[in-house]
Amino acid sequence: MTYAEGINEFIDRCNKVMPPNFYTLPIDQQRDMYLGLTKEFTYDMPPGVLVTNDTVFHEGRKLPIRVYRPKQTKGRGLLIYIRGGGFVVGSLETHNTVVAELCEKSGLVTIAPDFRMSPENPFPAALEDCYGVLCGVVNDAQRLDIDPNRIVISGDSSGANMAVAISMMSRDRGGPKLRGQALISPVLDFTRWRQGGADAPLLTGGEMEYYTACYAPEPEQVKHAYVSPLIGGNFDDLPPAYIMGAEMDSLLIDSKEYTRLLREQGIQVKLVVEPGLVHSAVRARGLSSQVADAWERFCCHAALFAGEGGVNYDN
Repeated sequence: MTYAEGINEFIDRCNKVMPPNFYTLPIDQQRDMYLGLTKEFTYDMPPGVLVTNDTVFHEGRKLPIRVYRPKQTKGRGLLIYIRGGGFVVGSLETHNTVVAELCEKSGLVTIAPDFRMSPENPFPAALEDCYGVLCGVVNDAQRLDIDPNRIVISGDSSGANMAVAISMMSRDRGGPKLRGQALISPVLDFTRWRQGGADAPLLTGGEMEYYTACYAPEPEQVKHAYVSPLIGGNFDDLPPAYIMGAEMDSLLIDSKEYTRLLREQGIQVKLVVEPGLVHSAVRARGLSSQVADAWERFCCHAALFAGEGGVNYDN
């Protein structure tokens, strides 16, 4: 396997900011280093996207969100994008330009939930926060000027894990009916990382073991359907999915298995394995034409789910 254009440089620059052993450092230092990636890879905010911090309510709780509104909307659908970071690092700021670009390229109002972090608040805190945002947005749809029947859940890595889990939770709890899942390199089986695993560029086995222990500190938690959907999940009646996978990502196996299981249930799903890419490659969209093209297609498919016609993938 060969790296796509720009990916070798991307890996070197990431490792300069966050060396592979960063997870052994104090938690505040880890988070500062992760935020430092936004300074190493700078992107301008797309023109015409209005960004506001807001709150919604669910079951008496006040939940913070960031709302991105394009200058000209293409319908009243909504994208909810849940950031990655292993449940441990990351913030609204670390993914600010990514979510703004998703808004601009899709032409849809896009919301980024904020949520409690591990290890201070392990499973299910972050997941319940994000599910609460979904329900709160639906209840506040008129004020937000969105169609509550055209909501697409999306995210990357651990955020994609929560997007899948929220799709299941909403079905199980009789919650909002989602129009689609738009996922980037979801991690869907934490049982295989409890004792570490194989290293891959920008995602080592030690890092994954650390994230697993932070998010699911009790051994039995890793088997929970909402932590490791591939282990205990039931995938009937889930929304259709677009999955962006990376050829050199140790989590690609999760995307392939999720695709297979969705198809077994007759659910429309499209998995695109992007050649020469590694985990968390979206941050390299300014360095690599392959990443830029993959990101453009991801935004397009996320928008299609919220449109009148939906999608029609050939399974």
